[in-house]
Amino acid sequence: MKILNSFCLIIFICFTNLYSQQLIEGEFEFQTDPAKKYAIYIPSGYDVNNEHELMVGLHPFNTSRWDAISWRDTLVQFAETNNLILLCPDGGPDGRIDDPIDTAFTTAIIDSMELWYNIDTDRKYLMGFSWGGKTTYTYGLRRTKEFAGFLPIGAAINESEFSEIIESSSNENFYLVHGSNDSPNLRYYPALEALQESGACVESVLMNGIGHTIDFPNRNEILTEAFQFISQNNCSLSNTQEIEIIETPIFIPTNINNQFVIKSDDAKIKIKNVLNIDGTKCGFTFEENYLTINTTYIHQIVIVSYTMHGKLYTKKLSLF
Repeated sequence: MKILNSFCLIIFICFTNLYSQQLIEGEFEFQTDPAKKYAIYIPSGYDVNNEHELMVGLHPFNTSRWDAISWRDTLVQFAETNNLILLCPDGGPDGRIDDPIDTAFTTAIIDSMELWYNIDTDRKYLMGFSWGGKTTYTYGLRRTKEFAGFLPIGAAINESEFSEIIESSSNENFYLVHGSNDSPNLRYYPALEALQESGACVESVLMNGIGHTIDFPNRNEILTEAFQFISQNNCSLSNTQEIEIIETPIFIPTNINNQFVIKSDDAKIKIKNVLNIDGTKCGFTFEENYLTINTTYIHQIVIVSYTMHGKLYTKKLSLF
């Protein structure tokens, strides 16, 4: 088996030198699986003499559509646009990419990639959609020293699945991509708020009218913008840098139903959107720091997204 694997690696390396752009599928015996699979994409800009960034892509849970190959093929344009070597491990017959054998295999195949290709070990990134998005949190937050940034897409996760490890996100780059029709109050806002509270450097996009899908409009452009953030943002603070303390704005109810006055001494606030608990949008007006939510419902929770100092924040409000 070792001789066969070495022979395959020689073929892969030689093939890489002959053709600058390629799709590769491979497998090898790992733990209880006699043929653990993976898929690779090598961009046309790959040069064996230069170090390259590596993106590890974790596929969703749906064995009728998704495995390492189909997920790799979905991300080829994104990887080529950003000159990324793309590695997609396979979740096996059950499709769950976070089983212990799968996370161990992901670690092992990343180590192998560093032998097979000229990888910049300081510029490895992790992304995933749905179950793969969840695993971007649960696997990635346990290995923050291994990755320079994280890109969860439509992560099928709830707060209890990351609450014990979220502190590891401090000074780490995250970009969240999610649909407004994909249970954002369960899968998006709790994660966004937890990352912000833990000191992560986080940006996000909540795509209007999009459900639980990777086939959303302008996918390549959105993912490229997300990657540019996690790869270019300098999140870590050195001991000599001054830490800026930002005061949290206060939302004070007025005497008018569903109206709040926002008090903040530090910055001008911009309201991005207001969502009902089911993810649907509420109309609103925001003038001279008075936020009026246009809904006939009372005694319910809404989520307000706002920007301050160029960063996105969220706030839960109880209507009265």
